[in-house]
Amino acid sequence: MKKMYKLLPVFIVAIVLSSCGTVKNSGKYHEKNVANSDIYTDVFHADMEIDETEKITGSATATYFLFFKLSGDNHYADIQGSFEMPFSKTAGPKKAAQYKALNSAKADFIAKPSYTIKKTTYLLGLMTMVNATVSGYGGVYKNFKQVDMLELNIENAVNKKLVEKLNLNK
Repeated sequence: MKKMYKLLPVFIVAIVLSSCGTVKNSGKYHEKNVANSDIYTDVFHADMEIDETEKITGSATATYFLFFKLSGDNHYADIQGSFEMPFSKTAGPKKAAQYKALNSAKADFIAKPSYTIKKTTYLLGLMTMVNATVSGYGGVYKNFKQVDMLELNIENAVNKKLVEKLNLNK
């Protein structure tokens, strides 16, 4: 019995040390907002070319137990301007479906995206399977050009004067 009490601390230390792990953080960059009015960045504009002859589609499925993802895709598109709920089960499959659609069509964005989401629950709502499908028109950015903000402001002022002079705003 005394030997067991001597081995118990060794066993506990072994469990604690084996439960630790390392996480490799490669390819992740963080943006830092710098409040300095002396920094000037160029503004770029690009033309959007949308292929309206063929729709692109992508679909993804994920399985959740409570809020923990058990299976699903690991590649996601960055959806600009979207707000995610903290424990949303549909956000991941939507982004994965968009990634698959963009990747298969070699497109930069999806114009007029339409999402179809099907949620199926099992075991009194503990297990959830989410299937998301997106369809829309693939588009690419072309003809990037640098815009001088002073010229853009002058052009906007001239256009405003023309609208007022020609009485087009009524």
